[in-house]
Amino acid sequence: MSQVIKKIIGIGLLFLLVSPANFVLAQTSIDPLFNPNLLIPDEAFGDVGTFGSSAGIQKFLELKGSVLSNTTPEFLFKLKEPDTLTKVGLEDLQPNLTRLRSAAELIYDAGRKWGLNPQVILVLLQKEQSLITGTFFSDSDLQRALDRAVGFGCPDYEGCGDIFVGFYRQLFGSFDPAGNRWLGAAASLMKSFRTEVGGVRVGRGPMVDSASRSFGRPVVRTSRVGDTIILDNTNGGFFGVAGQQSVTLGNFATAALYRYTPHVFNGNYNFWRFYSSWFKYPNGTVIQHPGILTQYVVDNGTKRPFSAFVAQQRKFKVDNVILVSQTELDSYLTEKPMPPLDGTLIMGDSEGTVYLVQDSVKLPISYPVFVQRKFSFANVITLPQAEIASYGQGTYVPPFDGTLIKGQIDPTVYMIDGGLKRPISFEIFKIRKLSFAKLMILSDAEVLTIPLGPFLTPPNLVAIKTANDPTIYWFRDNIKRQVSAFVYKQRGVAYFPQIVISDQELASIPTGTPFPPRDGSIIKGDASTAIYKMENGLKRLLTAEEYRRLGYPKPSVLAQTEVDSYQ
Repeated sequence: MSQVIKKIIGIGLLFLLVSPANFVLAQTSIDPLFNPNLLIPDEAFGDVGTFGSSAGIQKFLELKGSVLSNTTPEFLFKLKEPDTLTKVGLEDLQPNLTRLRSAAELIYDAGRKWGLNPQVILVLLQKEQSLITGTFFSDSDLQRALDRAVGFGCPDYEGCGDIFVGFYRQLFGSFDPAGNRWLGAAASLMKSFRTEVGGVRVGRGPMVDSASRSFGRPVVRTSRVGDTIILDNTNGGFFGVAGQQSVTLGNFATAALYRYTPHVFNGNYNFWRFYSSWFKYPNGTVIQHPGILTQYVVDNGTKRPFSAFVAQQRKFKVDNVILVSQTELDSYLTEKPMPPLDGTLIMGDSEGTVYLVQDSVKLPISYPVFVQRKFSFANVITLPQAEIASYGQGTYVPPFDGTLIKGQIDPTVYMIDGGLKRPISFEIFKIRKLSFAKLMILSDAEVLTIPLGPFLTPPNLVAIKTANDPTIYWFRDNIKRQVSAFVYKQRGVAYFPQIVISDQELASIPTGTPFPPRDGSIIKGDASTAIYKMENGLKRLLTAEEYRRLGYPKPSVLAQTEVDSYQ
């Protein structure tokens, strides 16, 4: 029994030794290279071409293991991309896409629209919500992070604004209940970056009081580039951090970032830390460890070996190599070798396939497509086969849009449309007056690599039906509209071409509202006394007075369900 008491006393003494009053959080030294007056060069801040395309951003996210690399429909729904009209109002570059965009695509489009380096957006996503390298253990935690992705609309001393909730609205902006438009993070940062006063560019930093304090009240002016201001810090985590700190806004990018986050620690120090870790050296910088022969080129936070041909073609400064330590070299993930410039035709010295370099991967080109695109073998660069094999490979270069293709064995004929192959039935082939003389024969393996699209539709102003259903539809502007017996006769649909297509083809065509009677028609249902006049394709209810002024025309009595189906 006494042994048990001794153990309890011992545990109690141990608890006293590690109790909160005696517990000290580990602290980290501040990187001596950090300059709070210059967070990022201006030329880097506005460099929208760092990744080349959204595919480059997607690759970066995948290399980092980011949750944002997820492209499943379920995840894309979490990004809360709004309707078309909202996107038009927010000056989105792609408001009419019929699909949801990935996080990489939204980052790329936001940066491209407002002139902001997508690297900056990626760093903000990490600084604010750890969305690049963080792990989220519940769906609600992930959604909360996505909804406040870059911390926009969340001032230090107030609650977060509801209108900016959602990954999309964080980047692109939103509308308040009164219909007023508010800029998102990308536009707001670039507004600060480009601010002019009296035609002179001055930048836009934090609002400050009469003592130039960002945390003082009342505020009296907006700081600008060259001003020295006083910021408050979040204490904890780093040695030697003062509660308040003076900073001179050294350039436009620095002013914009302090406007966005008015703290050195931990906000903008973390911005600098992540940016320097991932993008310290500009794309195209050649780095090398003194003890290793291989040279690498920096490419969006990765290192890529390169050949002598690529170095010459891309004009890498191999005579101005940055020597780095093994630790720094290892901090860059190794990607596939840097390929030649986009648009370069290449082939190996021991295998006859010709490739087109596009989006940093090699795409094989079949002979018919090579001829169609008017490429020349005189422009094909022969490289060592091992170098060719080291480059990432994509799918075949597709034929031009409008090209008719088929495989060598599969008899299905397709038309290339928007990079998709669209199967063509015999009836559609005939009514479109297509010609087998213009058919391009490709290998079945190549045809399989081309994404499949919906059936090719008829031309406009054609009546369509299936063999097993008497219902007739009017096809126009890629929409089928059901035609009633009354409208079929009244609008002369019988005088237009009519074709029979398969059930599968019909189902693939979007369905619109029923084809309405001709404008000026007076109609009523057989179960209602309401009388309507058709105007601009819509039915308008006539008042008793209007009906009298029209001279009491006799209405066409239709099935009530038909009348109700018209808008």
